[in-house]
Amino acid sequence: MYKFTRQDVAEKLNISTRSVDRYIKSWKLRSKKEWKVVYINTDDIENLIWNWDYKQEVIVEKKVINNTTDNIKSMETNDISKSNESLSGTLSTIYKDLKEEIQKKDQLIQTLAMRVWKAEEVANSSMSLIDFKKSQYLLEESKENISKELSQLWKEKEILTKELKYEKTTNILLIIFVIILLAISITIWFMKI
Repeated sequence: MYKFTRQDVAEKLNISTRSVDRYIKSWKLRSKKEWKVVYINTDDIENLIWNWDYKQEVIVEKKVINNTTDNIKSMETNDISKSNESLSGTLSTIYKDLKEEIQKKDQLIQTLAMRVWKAEEVANSSMSLIDFKKSQYLLEESKENISKELSQLWKEKEILTKELKYEKTTNILLIIFVIILLAISITIWFMKI
C-alpha cells in the first residue's frame, strides 16, 4: 500500500528526502506518483527499518567486543590468564548469541523465500488481465459464431424437411399412378383375352 509521502518517510527514517530519492532510484523503496506527489510502499519502509535495526544490533555487539578487548589490555600481566578466561567466556556467549540470532534470521529468510516462491508460482500460473479479457472476447465471439451457424443449420434443416416431404408425396403419387396404370393395363389385357 502506498500511503506515505517522501517527507513522511524521511522523518520516519530520520534521513533527508534526497536520501529517500536515492533509495527509490536504487529500488530499495518502491514508489508511485500521483499527480505531483510521490508515495512510498509501506512494506518497503518496514523492511528498510527492520534492516536498520539488525545493523544497529550488530554494531552494538561490536562495541561490546571492542570494550572487552580494551579492558583486557589495561589489566596487569599477572591477570592475563584470568582475563583470557573471562574474554573467552564473554566471546563464547557473544558467539552463541550471534549464532542464535543468525539461525533465527536464516529461518525467517527461508520462510520469506518460500512465500516469495509461492507468490511467483501463483503469478506464473495466473494470466494477465489483458490475456483474460482477450480470451473472454474470443469466447464471446465464438459463441456468437456458433449461434449464427446453429440458426443457419436449423434453417437448412427446415428446408430439407420440406423438400423431403415434397419428395415423399411425389413418390407416393408416382407409386399410386403406376399402380393405377398397371391396373388399367391389366384390365385392358384381360378384356382382350
